Amino acid sequence: MKRWFSGGDESGLYRHGALLMAGTLAGAVLNAGFHMVVGRERVLPNAEYGSLVAMLGIILVASTPMLAIQNTLAHFIATLNREGRQGEILPLFGHWIWRFAVASAVIVLGAWMGREGLAAFWNVEPVLIMTTAVVLAGSLWMSLFFGFLQGVQAFVWLAFLPQAWGLTRLVLGAAFAVLISATATAAVSAQGIGVLVVLALGIGATASLRLPRGGTGGRPPGTYRYLGSALLCLGGYALLMNLDTALAKRYFDAETAGHFAKAATIARTAVFLPVPIATALFPKVTSSGSLDNASWRLLLRALGFGGLIIVGGAGICVAWPQLPWTILYGTWSPDQAQSAAALTRAMVLAMVPLALVYLLLNFEMAQRRFRWALGLVPCGLAYVGGVALFHRHPLQLPAILGALNGIAAILLSVAVLRQRRAAPG
Repeated sequence: MKRWFSGGDESGLYRHGALLMAGTLAGAVLNAGFHMVVGRERVLPNAEYGSLVAMLGIILVASTPMLAIQNTLAHFIATLNREGRQGEILPLFGHWIWRFAVASAVIVLGAWMGREGLAAFWNVEPVLIMTTAVVLAGSLWMSLFFGFLQGVQAFVWLAFLPQAWGLTRLVLGAAFAVLISATATAAVSAQGIGVLVVLALGIGATASLRLPRGGTGGRPPGTYRYLGSALLCLGGYALLMNLDTALAKRYFDAETAGHFAKAATIARTAVFLPVPIATALFPKVTSSGSLDNASWRLLLRALGFGGLIIVGGAGICVAWPQLPWTILYGTWSPDQAQSAAALTRAMVLAMVPLALVYLLLNFEMAQRRFRWALGLVPCGLAYVGGVALFHRHPLQLPAILGALNGIAAILLSVAVLRQRRAAPG
């Protein structure tokens, strides 16, 4: 038992996982600080905060599938690195740059052409739609740099580079909302500047690694097939993970949507603290589809490590929902206490299975197995359809979400266990 938890960390899973956890904890503090500032009604009115969180949710929904780019790069770069083909890494990285430029231009142009209709659909101003689109277009590029750093296992850079975004957003978001405009547009603009800071640092990080040049480079066989499968899986996951506040904005009044956004933000912050463990695990278990004993042991350690964190974070929020609510948003009024506690508990419990899904999904993608993971797509679509049919009360949303998250967790658990039984030895 002692060897299992403290010894035998030759792979660096615990060490790198702890490093990424430290970075994520710093990011969580910065994220909490941002919501503590802009979530106060004297800074942003409740309706504006609801619009802000809805737009941030849309950015997350659209950018989460771009983790497919990150995972694709990480997978093939880790393979090249392990095979001693470092000269091919930079050409592979460069292969994606102009494609990202085209994708960014399409997003901004599409938002410009449809800004009036999108604004009417989400009950916001067109300027907020355009600001969100520009920030989204820039955010996609972060996945490119993160995938590169993950593939070469540059975990120090990967742990703290994203936190430059959180720090910039916190400082400028507070300044813009207080000094310039108490609107969601001002806060989203601050996030956009944070994205630019991360991209500038990402360029510096890439250059600092001094990888050799001159490899034959380009695109390894199977890259686009891998990318397409990962995009579908992560698209389904994105619907389950990030669409709640946007759906609440669509179906509930502004005050209710703002109230819901606060509970959902608490749930997401608490439940997804173990995400860095999946990031550390991914390049250590890459394969062409085979599951060996070493990868199986690493998965079990990652699940044990992550499970402890999930139980701790979720347990605190379920037992004392007023604690994170008060820290982030100040004291709640007596007439809000019952509904706030119920919403917070419901969203936390609904999100818990999805944390397990993230670990298992990353493991499956690292091993190039997508068949069962594609089940996340119908789960995500069923979630959207279920909320469209049943939205008379805010608690219906976490009930539907929790049920489908549970189904997704079962699907991926069965997939891994089947593969383990089929593995030799």
